[in-house]
Amino acid sequence: MKNKLDAGWLSVALLLAACGGGGGGGSGSGGNLPSPTSGNSVTMTVDSGPSSAAGQINMPYVSVTVCAPGGANCQVVDHVLVDTGSTGLRVLASELTPALLSSLGQQQVGGRDVAECANFASGATWGAVKLADIKLGGAVASATPFQLVSDPVYGNYANQYCTGSTSNMGSLLALGAKGIIGVSQATSDSWGSYYLCAGVNSCQAQSVAGSVQVANPVAALAGDNNGVLLQLPAVLPTGAPSAQGTLTFGVATQSNNAIPASAQVFSSPAGAGYTVSTSYTDTLGVARVGMSAFLDSGSNGLFFPDSGLAQCAGWYCPPSTRNLSARIYSGGAASTVAFAIGNSQTQFASNNSALPSLGGAASGVLSNQFDWGLPFFYGRSVFIGFDGRAIAGVGYGPVYIF
Repeated sequence: MKNKLDAGWLSVALLLAACGGGGGGGSGSGGNLPSPTSGNSVTMTVDSGPSSAAGQINMPYVSVTVCAPGGANCQVVDHVLVDTGSTGLRVLASELTPALLSSLGQQQVGGRDVAECANFASGATWGAVKLADIKLGGAVASATPFQLVSDPVYGNYANQYCTGSTSNMGSLLALGAKGIIGVSQATSDSWGSYYLCAGVNSCQAQSVAGSVQVANPVAALAGDNNGVLLQLPAVLPTGAPSAQGTLTFGVATQSNNAIPASAQVFSSPAGAGYTVSTSYTDTLGVARVGMSAFLDSGSNGLFFPDSGLAQCAGWYCPPSTRNLSARIYSGGAASTVAFAIGNSQTQFASNNSALPSLGGAASGVLSNQFDWGLPFFYGRSVFIGFDGRAIAGVGYGPVYIF
């Protein structure tokens, strides 16, 4: 699996996440949203983003409480992007108080500080790997490794150590969020580039053990730690100013994360990059069979190859909305997903934040893949089952269930 993220809508380069296909129906079950006050769930909201970085689209946010190890100096961080295409909590240092920053633990190996460059399609985040108690709803992931993005000590060295990246995503304006909570199938971020630092400007690339890596915070909970459930309401293809749903922790562990009888289980093996397959016949009649595909709430559109759809700066902009479909399959499970692609220019001009018919051309490493971004999640219950974790009635992850 690659780390991937969309932060904003100004450039298709901001993509590289995973799943999308909503816009106007299709298979899957929306159902009633569980109460956002449940101990194992938090409210998830799609809105225009933090006040000083407003104008975001299709960005699902939650609030996360970060505390010093042991539970002191806690701070609620709002507008943390929920990303099913990456792993681990990442918080901008600029959004934490000096008191909390000074009380965080520092992940070390052999007396040297651990730092990470996490690469996304839109750029990279750089910073030290810190330890914190991470509170999610009524649960706590104690002394959990997370990335402090653009931290005060090593924050000036993103360009030096993230040399293969297109841009530094280590600011509120660049990220469009105060942080990222990556809840992919992986339980630790083994795809990150890690460094051991003896001091400022003296970091060396080094492989580190999984226990040292930035961790999936939900997988680090004491319970309800085998996956997550994302639920957002259906949204008209023309969009809406905002949308509110729920991020629930655990799969088939409580009544509010039970798997519907109508849902199918799609295996997404780690060896295949946590992907499934998608077949799609484009608007010119070209059959694209067996494309690698992934479900990624951190991608703000549906990204796929279709040379017949008009483009505007990389985004699809057909004169009128096109109703399309693609088939997702893996193992014995298969589902034909209906989705709509509207005119991106019209959608951007609407000033709506929830846009279920937004799509763009797949490019670069994604040129022959199907990136099912956030539009896929509208009106659906989408489960992400973690790698190696048991799921009642299913077996073991990694899986997608919808």
